[in-house]
Amino acid sequence: MKKKIIKSFSKRARSYDDYSFIQKNVNERLFNRLNLIKHDIKYLLEIGSGTGNLSQILCREFPGIDIVSIDLSHEMLKEHKQKNYSARCIQTKGEAPPFKNESFDTILSSLTLHWCDLDDNLFKRYSNLLRPNGLLLFSAAGPDTFREFRKCPESIYKKLRFNNFIDMHHYGDFMLNAKLKDPVVDSEFITLEFPSLKQLLKSLRLTGTNTTTIDHSQYLHKHEYQAIRDSLYNEVSDSFELTYEIIFGYALKEAKTLDKSGKLIPIKEVKKSKLEIP
Repeated sequence: MKKKIIKSFSKRARSYDDYSFIQKNVNERLFNRLNLIKHDIKYLLEIGSGTGNLSQILCREFPGIDIVSIDLSHEMLKEHKQKNYSARCIQTKGEAPPFKNESFDTILSSLTLHWCDLDDNLFKRYSNLLRPNGLLLFSAAGPDTFREFRKCPESIYKKLRFNNFIDMHHYGDFMLNAKLKDPVVDSEFITLEFPSLKQLLKSLRLTGTNTTTIDHSQYLHKHEYQAIRDSLYNEVSDSFELTYEIIFGYALKEAKTLDKSGKLIPIKEVKKSKLEIP
């Protein structure tokens, strides 16, 4: 599956920026949420940086911050480096960032985690990478993404190349199990309107977002294509609609230190104990 994901995004790296309407919109929404959180940013890890759109926003709004960007696709990172030659880009999996524990005060990821192998260990790894009071903030595709296609007959839907996206409560559980503090998860729906089905499908294809483990020997016939057209067409808006469910999540790492017994205790308790020393 990973090889197919890498191949799909690498193949579309040059066209990605021209058709990544939803990705750019979600980047802006994620950044706006970051601005609402009172958090000092100095060392930031971006997981799944793609062609560097979110990094550009961050560098513009937070001059002087140290950003490390990772992505599976070498071709995507090449596009990123063309925008910012000094960008620190590393090709690696989102599941295994090659950094020491407590290297970052902030971890951001926009529309990438749903391509990762999601489990408790992934979020524990991210928690380990964060410094005390560090912030994890992300967006991911939810299960109602591309819901218009479900209007198609089941036999046709099974042929379509879409990933299975998990519900937002799973992300909340992952953060809780990773012992991250005050996790918050919510979702928003964004619907794009295209003047033609051809343009809608082109947008999916040229951003590499239609990759799954489907058997590619299954081709669509003309009548099946027409069924898809009928399912996605909205007479009221006279357009072809495509909906994304975007999950947003964030949590903080506990501020902790060691007491004499070697147990972890909150920083606020340490400060209190110091006040009691004569």
